[in-house]
Amino acid sequence: MRVALLLLVPAIAGCTPDTNPAGGARTQVQRDVESYAIASCLTQQAEPYLKDQGDAWASVVVQRMHGDIETLAGIAEQVQRENTNGANGDMAVMRDETRPGQGKPLPVLHCGEVIDRPAVRAAIQKAIAALRPSYESR
Repeated sequence: MRVALLLLVPAIAGCTPDTNPAGGARTQVQRDVESYAIASCLTQQAEPYLKDQGDAWASVVVQRMHGDIETLAGIAEQVQRENTNGANGDMAVMRDETRPGQGKPLPVLHCGEVIDRPAVRAAIQKAIAALRPSYESR
């Protein structure tokens, strides 16, 4: 009996909401909020294709999300600040093989990593906490 109980404890602990151990699946609220952050970053890029893709992605997130859309405003503001920093030399750049001596900006990489910036991560966590009850009640 003790062995069975000891084997069940890790399984039950892994089912707690919003735990995300390395390699663990994200909750739907976390996925939606992080996706919105990345999408809003794409909408602020110079390339029309990226703007369009970001706008479409953000629209999908807003349509499927649960809770108040205004909760996402803080994320968009923080992402915009990060993009302003990116314009000031914080954007990922790689060497361009076709144009030696010039860098090739990587806005998709920048947007994919923007969710790990401390200010954006704080806004994401705040939004997740605010939206979690709406997701759990579904």
